[in-house]
Amino acid sequence: MLVRDIYRLPVGAPFSGYFVIEHVEIRKHRTGEPFLRLVLSDKTGTFQALWWKPPKDADLTVFKKGDVVFVEGHVEYFNGNLQPKLTQIRVAQEGEYDPKKFICESRFSVEEQFTQLLELVESVNNPFLKKLLESFFYDDQFVEEFLRAPAGKTIHHACIGGLLEHTLGVAEICETVAKRYKSIDRDLLITAAILHDVGKVHEYSVETTIDRTDEGILLGHLYMGCEMVAFKIAEIEGFPKELKTKLIHCILAHHGQYEHGSPKKPKTLEAVALAYADALDSKVKGFEEFIERELGGERGWTKRHFAYEVPIFFDGKIDYGEETE
Repeated sequence: MLVRDIYRLPVGAPFSGYFVIEHVEIRKHRTGEPFLRLVLSDKTGTFQALWWKPPKDADLTVFKKGDVVFVEGHVEYFNGNLQPKLTQIRVAQEGEYDPKKFICESRFSVEEQFTQLLELVESVNNPFLKKLLESFFYDDQFVEEFLRAPAGKTIHHACIGGLLEHTLGVAEICETVAKRYKSIDRDLLITAAILHDVGKVHEYSVETTIDRTDEGILLGHLYMGCEMVAFKIAEIEGFPKELKTKLIHCILAHHGQYEHGSPKKPKTLEAVALAYADALDSKVKGFEEFIERELGGERGWTKRHFAYEVPIFFDGKIDYGEETE
């Protein structure tokens, strides 16, 4: 059973299934007896749950964030929010659950997308920018990390292969923009689009859930991406200083606004084009992923999106491309 399915059950209905612990804490009743409060998840969402009356000899300290657990319980709501009461919970053993239940994978072919990305790299005429791109995407270790990385934890492209999908989406939007606005340096814009989120290979870890690394929390992918690009540029003899400045500015400014975590606002044509392309691809994908999690292919209204602050209406069909194995 998926989290999405539990939300559809009536009050009192029983359920069971495998879920990941996102948060766990031991609390006490007024009588002093302990109970567990948990946040459980799978790839379709999260819910709070209570193990209200554990056996007196139960060791509640064995349950840790990131554990996959098997639970049984019945549906209850508290203050309008789903908060089931659990009757059983145990740590699951590897092999008794399908890891794909917890983290989804991009439904577009990784091989085809990466081929398209390499074609964009080859299309860059500026010799310095092309050499820079090749230093990343002809590096087997980096490519392995890049192809597995997500582009987000929850809001958009929160899946294995999500970073590749998002990068290609942004680059394709930027290609269209460059064709329309002839004053834009197309090679610079495409390079910035391909490299704008490379720091995310170090910002996220992927196991049974997607989590931010300590480095990601302390530094963030904008800084780490600029550091990675600057390091590669330093190895390219004669790389123009002004070109480096423009490229780094695009990466620093691609969130567009200070309140969105951008240390700089866009101040060049390429930077403003990249910021809007990034916002467009992330928001549309964010809507699609939320619709899939909430509605599971059905038509109707989702609940209110926590980030976009609106419910979403859907009455069509989302084309996710060819299913991956």
